[in-house]
Amino acid sequence: MKNNQIGLTLKKYRKLNSLSVSDVVVELYDKYGVEVAEKTVYGWESNQAHPTSDVFVALCDIYKINNISDVFSDQKEPKGFPITMEERQIIEQY
Repeated sequence: MKNNQIGLTLKKYRKLNSLSVSDVVVELYDKYGVEVAEKTVYGWESNQAHPTSDVFVALCDIYKINNISDVFSDQKEPKGFPITMEERQIIEQY
């Protein structure tokens, strides 16, 4: 995946999990001791900067991204058809 897609993907998954930027800032601090400003998260999502690798992994955990390589791969075409995180969880429970 091109680096300019990382921010868009992070934003997409934040929204899929119904999290505000403020929620992400609080979760990063409470769960991982990572202190960032809201504008930093906006910067990541707009590709002005990228999180460090440890913060990136923390974001993936917060956003419930279980398979980082699938979500952030270089694939041009998605496999199958797109589903929401909620639909995926229902399918996995089934």
